[in-house]
Amino acid sequence: MRPPPTSATAAALVLAVDAGTADHAGAEHLLHRLDALLDGVAGLPGPSDLASTHVVPGPVAHTAVVLSWDGQARRGEEAQRLLAEALPDAGVVVAPTGSATGPDDRVAGADHALAEHEERRAGRLARFPGQAEVERRIAVADVLTLSCVDAVEGLAGTEVGPGTMLDLTGFVRPTWRDRWCIVLVQASAGDLVPFESRHQIPCCSDH
Repeated sequence: MRPPPTSATAAALVLAVDAGTADHAGAEHLLHRLDALLDGVAGLPGPSDLASTHVVPGPVAHTAVVLSWDGQARRGEEAQRLLAEALPDAGVVVAPTGSATGPDDRVAGADHALAEHEERRAGRLARFPGQAEVERRIAVADVLTLSCVDAVEGLAGTEVGPGTMLDLTGFVRPTWRDRWCIVLVQASAGDLVPFESRHQIPCCSDH
């Protein structure tokens, strides 16, 4: 294992959006919509470096999303204005400025997601550095070398070592826990596979 990652740099642009999305599938739909909307922000270099989904607790639990780009803090005002116009019923919070738009309850949800994302204490990564390199049949040691993943953990007593083969073909969603980026895996008929199956996200995950 490598040391736990540092938090987002002060120069990063981080956008948290709470649109009341019900589940992971809806959250990934929202991420793709945000990608399309933010494509119009001058100077922003395409899709975010990181994109994560976060459960917002409450009377009706739901999922918010967070996107971050290293070194793009200066684009925050333009990005927030665009999202506020396109998603008036959503809460949008921008870091590092802390500025927010939208209904109070949605802003609170976005704040919750932003804190988890920046502190790396919870959340599920739909986009992460090295993702394209590891979404294939691959050894654990190579996952740790080629991506931001810090550890691979086996569930229900499943043993995992550096040479253990994983089938991450086309889909893997690590989670943050206490500043570690972790992939949970389980036994299958062949190689170990991610705990979260691609079939739980019926569409958009491969866009």
